[in-house]
Amino acid sequence: MKKSSLLFTAELPRLSDLGEELLLIYDEVLPKKSPAFKKWMKQFSLSYAVRAGEQLKSVDQFPAHISKIVQLCENTSSRRLTLVVAGGGSVGDFGGFVASILKRGVKLVQMPSTWLSAIDSAHGGKTALNVGSAKNQIGTFYPADKIVLVKSLLIAQPEARAFEGFGELLKISWIAGGPLWSKFAKEFEVSSATLWKYLASSVAAKNKVVAQDPEEKSGHRHILNLGHTMGHVLESYYKLPHGVAINYGLDFALRWSVEKKIMSAAEYEKIQRAPVAGYLLSPLRDDLLQTKPSLLKDFRRLLLSDKKKTKSETLRFVFLKKPGHCVIREVTVDEVLMEVCRQKEEELNG
Repeated sequence: MKKSSLLFTAELPRLSDLGEELLLIYDEVLPKKSPAFKKWMKQFSLSYAVRAGEQLKSVDQFPAHISKIVQLCENTSSRRLTLVVAGGGSVGDFGGFVASILKRGVKLVQMPSTWLSAIDSAHGGKTALNVGSAKNQIGTFYPADKIVLVKSLLIAQPEARAFEGFGELLKISWIAGGPLWSKFAKEFEVSSATLWKYLASSVAAKNKVVAQDPEEKSGHRHILNLGHTMGHVLESYYKLPHGVAINYGLDFALRWSVEKKIMSAAEYEKIQRAPVAGYLLSPLRDDLLQTKPSLLKDFRRLLLSDKKKTKSETLRFVFLKKPGHCVIREVTVDEVLMEVCRQKEEELNG
């Protein structure tokens, strides 16, 4: 699988640095929120606005989108055309999929506009569409030729978006361990400036994992799902932002790792004492793990719909032994639900 080149830049790039014939696919809110982006996008002779969100990735809506895009590109050359995709995760998934099939594949530049996409989803080459309520059921592995990380575009987001990006940054710092975690662990503040400071290191850490399992054949890439099993359940059940839900999921995974004796109590305490751990969210503290029958029933349904299932009621769960050392174990859905109850009981008993 080809390797994406990375461009870190303070301001929006020159069009000549992106390709010969260009089509811009962009989140329609960007020109409304950023005068600089509005001025920049006017340089493109071909552009296509989309509304971000899971509906954009609906396979039912895709024929109308691709028909319009094909018409826009009818006078372009497949050899010279480059799709420039500016937006968050859903826009990146959609634009990447378009690039992978348009004219049997054209060059792709990803320009993430959210911290979540800049840290995580823009990297690794996955594209996807949804089928009904089932997310990411259709897709391709199609790494961008270039990923452009624009400081002015990312810093312009509300600071609340930085906290959402923190969950994915914390995740990759635990997966990587080493200098990334040892430096990040000492941070007392989570802000856009903090995320930009660690962006290059976090992207390099994710790319190191992806390079060992680019198309998810060996299973090694699954460690990138640390915190995601319970995170996805909480995201769906409570309608939480993805990064916030992953933050909660990391706490759940950490506690279960100790219970399974995969992580030592001493290692757990060491992580908890790190200044940056003050930003780790606890689903117990925020009462998200109520052990009511109705909640457990809904959690079971959401776990059974998880695309990472290995058998009918078995899934792969990522535990943490210590930063830099993940352990993947097969667990049953019932075991996950029993751990929800155990953690809640432990909290109640103090």
